[in-house]
Amino acid sequence: MSSTEINDGANGEMSTESKPNEYVSALVKEKYALDASTHLNTMKLIDEEIARAQNTNSKPESAYLDINSDKPIRLTSKIMVPAKEFPRFNFVGKLLGPKGNSLKRLQEDTMTKMAILGKGSMRNKEKEDEMRSSLNPKFAHLADELHVQVTAYAPPAEAYARLAYALAELRKFLIPDHNDQISQEQAREM
Repeated sequence: MSSTEINDGANGEMSTESKPNEYVSALVKEKYALDASTHLNTMKLIDEEIARAQNTNSKPESAYLDINSDKPIRLTSKIMVPAKEFPRFNFVGKLLGPKGNSLKRLQEDTMTKMAILGKGSMRNKEKEDEMRSSLNPKFAHLADELHVQVTAYAPPAEAYARLAYALAELRKFLIPDHNDQISQEQAREM
């Protein structure tokens, strides 16, 4: 069996190209059936396969970067939020700030797109559980740990520079301190 196919048992081979949503749904279902504490590597592989299957519409990534042309590339990175280490700290609130202004400003300053995804990223817990159990590929991120997805779209050198700057700025928001400069500025905005 090739890496682009899975066997669903009932009707033989199912190609990812013909039914990508069904394939991703099956992967998400398998991921929920696993125990995360004992199957950590399997969970990572399933996450990678889900990401690969969702990106089948886009062109395959090249192993080389062409830095002589100004052809833009898209870089995406997932930054873990230390919510498990500091369960009583509201990282989502600190990242968003009043009316989402902190995240908007951070995106403008770093010239990247950012999204808070994963468990705990939605305000309504019942709705989050409902979306997670729906197995809709759009909500597959809810099975992951809380993280910030940062995307930079620019020529290669600039894209990597933007991503590096965004990571440095994001790090300031992921320090669990209620009285730091960021929190004080957010309090003044309110």
